Amino acid sequence: MIIVHGGITVDPSRIGDIEEAGATFQKASKAEDGCLEYQLSWKIDEPGNLRLLEIWESRDKHQAHKDQAHTRAWTTFISSVATAAPQFHDITA
Repeated sequence: MIIVHGGITVDPSRIGDIEEAGATFQKASKAEDGCLEYQLSWKIDEPGNLRLLEIWESRDKHQAHKDQAHTRAWTTFISSVATAAPQFHDITA
């Protein structure tokens, strides 16, 4: 199992766009083979800080996720509204 967590700070004026795109991306990710959990949420004490939690059956399943068209599209979109570099960490359990 692999657990990925972290976040990215985004332009607060784009929160509506981010939530709309994020809901679609999260749903597609949850439907992928090997996805045990996929959550996007806001950090309550830091406006504009989008948090991520992913849990995958294996590193191979996670890599397959990163190669999906919807993941590449999300990465391009979220990079365009980011105000700082993302910070992600993974743990193999």
